[in-house]
Amino acid sequence: MATAGRARIISTHNGIPGGQPVSTRPERDAKGWHMNKRYGMAALLLVPMLGQAEPSLELDYGTFYSQMKTFAKGEFGHARLGFYLASQQNGRRCGLTSARVSTPDRDVPAEVTVDGELRLPYDEDLNLDKAIVVVGLTEAHAACDLSVQVTADATPEVPLAELVSRQQQMQRLLDKMAGMVGQYFLPKMEGVRISMVAPAGTAYLVEGARQEAVSWQQGQLLLSNAQLKGFAQGKLQLQGEILRLTPWLHKG
Repeated sequence: MATAGRARIISTHNGIPGGQPVSTRPERDAKGWHMNKRYGMAALLLVPMLGQAEPSLELDYGTFYSQMKTFAKGEFGHARLGFYLASQQNGRRCGLTSARVSTPDRDVPAEVTVDGELRLPYDEDLNLDKAIVVVGLTEAHAACDLSVQVTADATPEVPLAELVSRQQQMQRLLDKMAGMVGQYFLPKMEGVRISMVAPAGTAYLVEGARQEAVSWQQGQLLLSNAQLKGFAQGKLQLQGEILRLTPWLHKG
């Protein structure tokens, strides 16, 4: 039988049980700048024998719960935090196949997106019961980082005014995550970054008879503040399902 290793947090920060940010500043990657908090996690993993179940990892649910409390009361509207796991060896996202939150008495299903975001239920009882998050991996990883990113949800053909509202909600959550001092050092938000489940077709900004094509950039759409203002009474028209919105921060 395959046995999953327990991932444990190795220190404490900001009242988060076992959470020590590796970085609390905006970070730059191939897709530009994004606000990201990363927590070091040491994972002990036993790889299943050939022909047995996939490798898996166990994480303390309390770590996620303490982060979700930041936005659970709804004061940031549609803005929330997205969770990812990244390999400590190479920094690339760990491939996740499945996820569930488990206690001795019950299993609660969780969601894994096509690009590896881990979406968990917010449940005080699971936290009190010291639940664990069990994730299936595409390959074994000896250690991983928990990466936390500010994001928001949206639907296709969303009015531009609503996108601007969600941009402002993400800004407030960014400020909250950065802290009283750190918020003054955040890069300026240049607009909104839109990730799709499966990018397809041509996206348009539409307002009355006016329309403007928006080109894809590495599978994402970038809407600048100028575009959001120029089509303030219009909408974004595109094909497919929006996976998430994230802040488009100044590269600097």
